[in-house]
Amino acid sequence: MRAIGRFGWGAAGHARPTPWRLSIGLASFVGTLGLATPLEATQLEPDSSGFVAVGGGTRVYFEIHGKGRDTVIVPGGMLLAPHLYQLRDDFTLVFYDPRGRGKSDWVDEAKRLTMEDEVRDLEAVRRELRIRRAALLGFSYLGLVTAIYAADHPAEVTRVVLMGPLPPDQETRSRYAPPERKVRSDSAVARFARSRAGADTTDFAAECRRWYDAFGPVYVGDPADASRITTDFCALQNETPSRFLWRNEQTMRSLGRRWDYSRKAAAIRAPTLVIQGDHDLASSPDGGRRWAELIPDARLIMLSGAGHLTYIERRDRVLPALGRFFSGQWPGEAMQLRSRTSSGIGNRD
Repeated sequence: MRAIGRFGWGAAGHARPTPWRLSIGLASFVGTLGLATPLEATQLEPDSSGFVAVGGGTRVYFEIHGKGRDTVIVPGGMLLAPHLYQLRDDFTLVFYDPRGRGKSDWVDEAKRLTMEDEVRDLEAVRRELRIRRAALLGFSYLGLVTAIYAADHPAEVTRVVLMGPLPPDQETRSRYAPPERKVRSDSAVARFARSRAGADTTDFAAECRRWYDAFGPVYVGDPADASRITTDFCALQNETPSRFLWRNEQTMRSLGRRWDYSRKAAAIRAPTLVIQGDHDLASSPDGGRRWAELIPDARLIMLSGAGHLTYIERRDRVLPALGRFFSGQWPGEAMQLRSRTSSGIGNRD
């Protein structure tokens, strides 16, 4: 893959805060948590960083780790970079924060927070950084973003990883309502309300930490793992509940009531690895299976007992699987669900 060229530099600005709700509809997509032990949270400084101008004058922040031959673009860097940067020894990793998240510019207009905007932003990052072809990794709702992009830009995508992805269609998503999710969600709402009583709610970093302390157990398979959640990103105002909950809601609304990307999935030509926890309360495990069934050259790794944050809950299995897949080979535990024979992972670029 071609080396990365010029970068867009600058400082991110902040707009006014927006109204927000105290709880999140957990059937909606998330893409909000970082989970790590102290060692896992250690992160090296990026080799390069800066800002890329995208639509409407908005800028998104990016970081580049490593100088490997093959490039992997990862939206959601504010959450994933601390946990995946170790792959930098073998690849060039391009992390970026979606519009309105992390260090990227805040966006307070709902009409500029659509799924189409997200897909266009991915293309803007690839084009601005002069990346000819790249692999993609999408987590949670960003799995849908990367899948749509891969279907629409086959010549620019070498392979795709979907981790705990939003299902490809509204029907699969809507019929997933595990009782345990409601129990944990209700408990989280109560805990958050108690923690705010008498607290200074204008301190956005403290408010962010209170929210994650309350809702953490919803996003992991084993509630005990919630104690390992770190909230360093709470220093970023865009990661406070008042912002990311409202922002995510606008993007979800942009999909409409009966969205279905099954045809997009069938149009993806890049080899695709789906990584899914079978105890994911935030995103339907059936959604992961559905992606693996629809995409012509896809395989699935289903992780027993894992929740939404498989890249940390099963770190010892996920990171080696990613390294092997991005190197051009299927991980041994990846299952093929389609009845016909896969065309194979293809040659490295």
